[in-house]
Amino acid sequence: MISFPTVLLRLCVALLLGAVIGVERQNHAQAAGLRTNALVALGSCLFMIISAYGFEMFLNLPHIQVDPSRVASYVVAGIGFLGAGTIFRSQEGERVKGLTTAAAIWVVSAIGLACGLGFLLEAAVTTVLAVIILFFLRFVEWFFWRDQLSSVQHIRIEATAATGEFIGEVYNTCARTGVTIEKLRVHTEKEGAMIELSCLAQNTTTLGRTIGELQALPGTQAVDANHKEITRHSKATF
Repeated sequence: MISFPTVLLRLCVALLLGAVIGVERQNHAQAAGLRTNALVALGSCLFMIISAYGFEMFLNLPHIQVDPSRVASYVVAGIGFLGAGTIFRSQEGERVKGLTTAAAIWVVSAIGLACGLGFLLEAAVTTVLAVIILFFLRFVEWFFWRDQLSSVQHIRIEATAATGEFIGEVYNTCARTGVTIEKLRVHTEKEGAMIELSCLAQNTTTLGRTIGELQALPGTQAVDANHKEITRHSKATF
């Protein structure tokens, strides 16, 4: 059995490497962020340590076979349930989100397993490569597919009250005009409510028609939008 300081080192390294990937996910407001990825790496590491060294006492017993790879295979298969929980479809069913986060969780589990076996350098290199993929390749995607990525728009609605009926009307209006809502946040204020939308609009015409209909909803006081194609550094008020 390996010494306790060695076990502690592997656990700490796994936690740290998982947290590094979790920070990137947390910064982009993903469901599986800092704590989730750190826990996945830590748990995977401990599973691997137990699998590789926890049954050494039974090796000399007759008719006993120990397969350290069995636990690792179960971790790889079982982590799919956690990853699947981060994948969802938008309300209109036109866009799937969370695949990258699910893949990150899968890689983090492998990093934890590597740390459990003592492959600390390999785990660190994998972490660096994963961060490069998650952070720097984002700019590569933007360069080659900027038209698709720039279609994400931000709309703010000042309303007298953010009732369930009003929010439902906002969703219905966006669906009817061909705009997909990615995120919706509600901020309650003394004089009313502020509703922030992150949505996908194919073109300026669609966005303008949506804003016009949102402005006409009963209870709407004002509608502001940050349109990337028109003003990249300033706010355009519709």
